[in-house]
Amino acid sequence: MTKSQQEGYEYDEVEIFPSTVTISHNIHELARKKEQESIIELEKKVEARTEELSSLIQELSSPIIPVLKGILVIPLIGKYNEERLSNLIEKSLVELTKLKAKYLLIDLTGIKNVDPYTIHGIQKLIQSIRLIGGQCFIVGVSAELSIQILSSNVKIEGIQSFSSLQQGVEYAIQQNGYELVKKN
Repeated sequence: MTKSQQEGYEYDEVEIFPSTVTISHNIHELARKKEQESIIELEKKVEARTEELSSLIQELSSPIIPVLKGILVIPLIGKYNEERLSNLIEKSLVELTKLKAKYLLIDLTGIKNVDPYTIHGIQKLIQSIRLIGGQCFIVGVSAELSIQILSSNVKIEGIQSFSSLQQGVEYAIQQNGYELVKKN
């Protein structure tokens, strides 16, 4: 603005210079800004969905199933990392205490391959349950799984194990002071 009515002139005088920003550059910048906003919005949605799915996986990954009074079963499925093992131990301790159970059967039927880390995690679970007065049995041990466990060089002495869930449940029932009697 070279002259202004506010400064006492009769008219406003404005000098106009050609811009260095072209229409295509301006449109490109606007498109880039909209694209960035869309990306940020999508990233927020992905993050929220990931948290939701992680929570769901934790809920479903190792359900604790009451079989009979004092007897719980926890089926292990898939691979375990530090977070899953920690959640498994915590959930098991809480449920065993809450349900006043004495026996926890760890069902390995859903595990095809077991690594030393998972075996150590199972040992920690068993030790934790023993510390609060419970007993653990390992059930669902296949021939392949037993070979993997033995070749992992992890010591599992003193842990009662059964090849099937049924055998483990029957044993826990007997240990709990009950007897299974077949009706005629």
